[in-house]
Amino acid sequence: MTRSILTNIALYLGVLAGIAIVPARAADPKAKEGRITGTVHMMEKDKSTIVVRKGNVERQVIYNGNTKWLYGTQASSKPSSFDQLKQDWYINCQGTFEGMKLVASACRFRESK
Repeated sequence: MTRSILTNIALYLGVLAGIAIVPARAADPKAKEGRITGTVHMMEKDKSTIVVRKGNVERQVIYNGNTKWLYGTQASSKPSSFDQLKQDWYINCQGTFEGMKLVASACRFRESK
């Protein structure tokens, strides 16, 4: 009887410890890395955003001073800047998602896909 009570107490304490650890992990989510590719639909320099369209879907890319800009293809690209980017050009940005928006760490663009 005593062994049964001690086993139950140990089991309950284990469950409580498990419940306490799970929210601690959920509070520290890792940023989801990703990529957005498509055609530049709109650029808003004052908001540091680019709207990228692929088919009928539009996605937002946020850039900042740390965003690396490249012009060309993956095999042949040169350092560039946001100022050289033009509407309707093909763009490929990678970074981390904040909700539905991609915060770009690097973007590569060219005239066409």
